[in-house]
Amino acid sequence: MKDIVKISGKKEKFNHIELVSAGAAHLLAAGAGFIAARAIVADKLLPFGLSFLAGSSLTYTPAAAIGVFFGYFIPALGSGGFRYIAAMFAVLAVKLLLGGYKRISQNPVFQSFICLLASFLTSAVTFNGLNFSFLNASAEALLAAGGAFFVCRCFKALPTASSGLTADELVALFTTLSILLTGINDFGFNGISLGHILSIAVILTAAKYGGTLSGSVCAIAVALSLTLSGAPGEIAVVYAFIGLIAGVFSSFGKYVQVAVPLIFSLVGSVTSGSPILIAQTVIETALGSALFLMLPRKAGIYVSKLFSVYPKLVTPDGFKKSLTIRLESAANALCDVSETVEQVSAELSKINSPDFGTVISSVEQDACSGCKLRLHCWESRRDSTVEAILGMTKAIKEGSRSPESGAPEEFRGRCLRVSQVANAAYKRYSDYTSRIAAENRIDEVRSVVSDQFDGISYMLTELARDLENDGQFDNSCAEKAAAALKNLNIHTEECSSKTDKYGRMTIELKVKKEPGAVLNKLQIMKLISVVCERDFDVPTVSESGGSVFITLSEHAAIRVEVGIEQKCAIQTAMCGDAYKFFFDGRGHFIMVLSDGMGTGGRAAVDGAMASGLMSRLIKAGFGYDCSLKILNSSMLFKSTDESLATIDIASIDLYTGQVELYKAGAAPTLVRRAGRTGKAESTSLPAGILREISFDKATVKCKIGDIVVLMSDGAVCEGTDWIREEIENWTDGTAEELAERICEGAKRRRSDNHEDDITVMAAILKKSV
Repeated sequence: MKDIVKISGKKEKFNHIELVSAGAAHLLAAGAGFIAARAIVADKLLPFGLSFLAGSSLTYTPAAAIGVFFGYFIPALGSGGFRYIAAMFAVLAVKLLLGGYKRISQNPVFQSFICLLASFLTSAVTFNGLNFSFLNASAEALLAAGGAFFVCRCFKALPTASSGLTADELVALFTTLSILLTGINDFGFNGISLGHILSIAVILTAAKYGGTLSGSVCAIAVALSLTLSGAPGEIAVVYAFIGLIAGVFSSFGKYVQVAVPLIFSLVGSVTSGSPILIAQTVIETALGSALFLMLPRKAGIYVSKLFSVYPKLVTPDGFKKSLTIRLESAANALCDVSETVEQVSAELSKINSPDFGTVISSVEQDACSGCKLRLHCWESRRDSTVEAILGMTKAIKEGSRSPESGAPEEFRGRCLRVSQVANAAYKRYSDYTSRIAAENRIDEVRSVVSDQFDGISYMLTELARDLENDGQFDNSCAEKAAAALKNLNIHTEECSSKTDKYGRMTIELKVKKEPGAVLNKLQIMKLISVVCERDFDVPTVSESGGSVFITLSEHAAIRVEVGIEQKCAIQTAMCGDAYKFFFDGRGHFIMVLSDGMGTGGRAAVDGAMASGLMSRLIKAGFGYDCSLKILNSSMLFKSTDESLATIDIASIDLYTGQVELYKAGAAPTLVRRAGRTGKAESTSLPAGILREISFDKATVKCKIGDIVVLMSDGAVCEGTDWIREEIENWTDGTAEELAERICEGAKRRRSDNHEDDITVMAAILKKSV
């Protein structure tokens, strides 16, 4: 290392590579300035030396000024370049004077303006009245100003070109290159132009590494420079078309791509009718194509960083906000629907609820119509008559075969139609009880539907909240990833880098599919891990619609070894316990265990429904509480019979080791942490009993080697102390062996002569590799 002492007395260290690179960059700037100063337009104008000086950044202005000075000092035209040197010093003076005002001095429009003024005014001053041509001076000044604009944009774009260039920046880059190629056009032998050879090579390189867009823009810029330098229009058109077609055929390989310019240069030159021009054009195209084929792979990768299109960064913040608002609106609307249903049903129940008075009136109408004692019974003795009918309905309710026995002796002695009254009471009371049962069932269904609306509203609200908080896009990491892949000759079309609410990064890339190209997943993982300063897992790669999609997820520090053992209460019978385990795609390993009521097929249906529906809702991204609400209402609505199931969930964060336990009527969960075992119990009700249920929740921070054990009721019938000892003493076995040992022990220890399903889920936290 070498110390460089600044005037302030502070020392900054630069290595030799940085010094050599900086020196080479200044030499390139000086050489480019020299070439630009010798770019002849219309056989008499040299505007582009001024353009290069005006557009160059302040860092490279001294080197560019030296190159431009020598370019004008060594006459490219017979009349010499004195007036251009004068204009050059004018531009240089203005740039140095205003160098401290970066917003002005680095503005492309301002650079163009000072270049235009310097060119036009020096032309007016250095020529006398007879030699001065206003039209020529204006055209030259406009060309100089336009060139300065694009050169300035090019210098601003190059420092960040590693990720690719936007369409505007590509235009600026290729316009600058075409200016330099114009300065080389006069170098050649026997009519063969070095500038034309390099132009073909540059067009093919741009088409190969930048695609159709870069090839077309480059070819158009080169065609314009050829036209300005006096080349035949037919050849300029051929060059423009070569860039377009070469970009289209770039995916077929270099040799197919090279055949395109050879064919079109021959066709285009033949249309000119000049045999000499035909020979020159074909030779120049062939030499340019050969130069393109000789380009080393490493050089091609470096060039691709300049010529490739800037990847489209996915940052749908506006769309996300709009979608969040719409989800919240829908959730509020569903909540309002639920409240309205409850209010309307309450009012309707007051109006339509069956009235026992109608039973009394109907019995009178059915049995007593035409009876001579009707007035006596229903007016003079109404209270005792109603009491007698109530006694009959009580007997009917108790299942008596002779309802009239429930009437008082006094009523049976005076009523002439006791049997008819009893039959009418039986019929009308049966109708009444049926209506009451129907109303109760309708009320239950209405309540469940209302709960479903509430549940969906809750789900939409949670989804909107997660969408608002989840998915912070990081453009800087996306740009770094796209730039890193160019070192592997992989060109990114779209790229997104998203950090979820837990701080985990996911990078998704859409890359151009190259025939025969092989993607090295390990290299991709290492490169992106280095540039993004995060550890990623080996990427997943998929193809669709002619594009390749690469997805990298941040590497988790923990993996879970899970073991499950299950024993049915009755041999060959269906097990009433059901379980699921899965990764949720957001860095969590989740275990779900459900115990259906009882044993056999009915319990198996309840357990499978509870575990399956809960798992699907969690996988879809919904929270645990709203998923339980949906599950509970679904089980209430499933059948008229009682249907219930416990829910036991363990969510293990694979990045931090935090374990979240959610229990609804479930058996205790045992967690061994740092060698000691604790127990999490539940006091909540299972799903399917009442409308309002909730989870009991617990959180435990675990580390590598800790154990989490979920069990059904059948495993803890003899308590958990012996299970605690088993877990604490467990050392070298697998999770599957631990689950099997606990399950077998529970079956042996059962002493109440009652059989129950036994399920044990054991999870051991391991270090991820």
